Amino acid sequence: MAEQLDILSADALPGDVIPDVRFAIALAPLFTLLPFAGFLDTVRHAADEADRSRQRYCRWLVVAETMDPVASSCGSQVVPDATLVALRASDIDYLLVHAGLIAGLELVTPGFYEFLRRMDTAGVTLVGLDTGTFLLAGAGLMNGRSCAVHWRHREQFARTFPHVRAVTNELYLLDGNRITCPGGTSAIDLAVELLTLHCGRARALKGLADLHVDEQRGMHHVLRSFQEIHTADLDPRLARAVSFMQENLATSHPLAVLGKTVGVSTRQLTRLFRDRFDLSPAEYWRERRLQHARWRIVNTSRPLSAIAHECGFTDNAHLTRWFKRRFGDTPSRYRDLPNVRRE
Repeated sequence: MAEQLDILSADALPGDVIPDVRFAIALAPLFTLLPFAGFLDTVRHAADEADRSRQRYCRWLVVAETMDPVASSCGSQVVPDATLVALRASDIDYLLVHAGLIAGLELVTPGFYEFLRRMDTAGVTLVGLDTGTFLLAGAGLMNGRSCAVHWRHREQFARTFPHVRAVTNELYLLDGNRITCPGGTSAIDLAVELLTLHCGRARALKGLADLHVDEQRGMHHVLRSFQEIHTADLDPRLARAVSFMQENLATSHPLAVLGKTVGVSTRQLTRLFRDRFDLSPAEYWRERRLQHARWRIVNTSRPLSAIAHECGFTDNAHLTRWFKRRFGDTPSRYRDLPNVRRE
């Protein structure tokens, strides 16, 4: 087992260079490749001179429950460097807990959660990457804290872990010895943040041009693409209302509350929605809930009753009634249809 960790030994480093920072990435089944590669390539460029890619100023390794290749969400596999049980807390500064598809979380064993608690007890800073934050929370390591989660998963996370504050308007979030990042290219920005802290700003930014990235985005950066999905070319008041609806799919609010939030009367709000979408605010909100429920039904194995609550329906029967009216079939039959578009 010790042979698995040769990559961590001082002898593995060229010369007598002592690394400034050491990372381990613990992969869960069906992790996402983009944040994995983005984070590691940013660290790789900072770790050596030019493009030589030696682990001089930074060290890293990939761990998993076994030495078998771990399948990513797209099917490509990564071979770990070591097992979870072989990893010594004293050999790392940060442990990135990296997951992806919700279905993959259901494949994680109790031993994975015990490993996370062991690393926490040893004082390692834990980083939840993509849905890895679900695993940290599932291990009881996020209670009373705040975390950054992907906007698609916010409602499910909030219902599953009510003692953790989840936000969707941060590219990453630092909360003491807990760091969370919703994934995607945000992992590059997080890597630059951590490398700046340990290696200096110049080294942290060294590889961005190689990655065709203009600059690091700060943790509070607002994604234009997210805004454009829901608010492109909208009246500013309508845009605020749509954003509020999108972030509160599971919660029922009276229209008066929504109107007050965006600064218009209920009558004005209704007129804005009718003029733009030919739907009332309530009809538009229900459509967003149904579309989100459809996505969860197709792309996860979550029980329909759980999806109903996560998407603002009172129970499974309530979801089924509206879902059949909108999509022509019940949620359970729709989930089993061949060639249903998954996106």
